[in-house]
Amino acid sequence: MTQIPPEDYSDEELLAMLKPVQLAELDRQIGEMFGAEGVDRVEALFAMANVYSMRAAERDETSALAMLQLAAAMRRRAQAMVDARR
Repeated sequence: MTQIPPEDYSDEELLAMLKPVQLAELDRQIGEMFGAEGVDRVEALFAMANVYSMRAAERDETSALAMLQLAAAMRRRAQAMVDARR
C-alpha cells in the first residue's frame, strides 16, 4: 500500500491527525509566538504558514508532516481571527 505524501493532505486532514490536547497546545504556542508586538498578527500567521509549508518539502517525511500540521494550525487560527473581525 502506498502512503500519501504529507503535502497531499488538506489542512483538515492534517489537524485531524492530532489529538485534541496536541492541537490545543499548538494553538497556545502559536498564540505566544504572535503576541501583540504591533505587527498584523493575521498576516504574520498566514505568511509563517506559507513559509512552513514551503520548507516542509525540504524535510524528511516525518518532519514535513509536523511542519505541515503547524502550518495548518496557523492558517486555522489566522482564519478564526479574520472571522472574529467581521
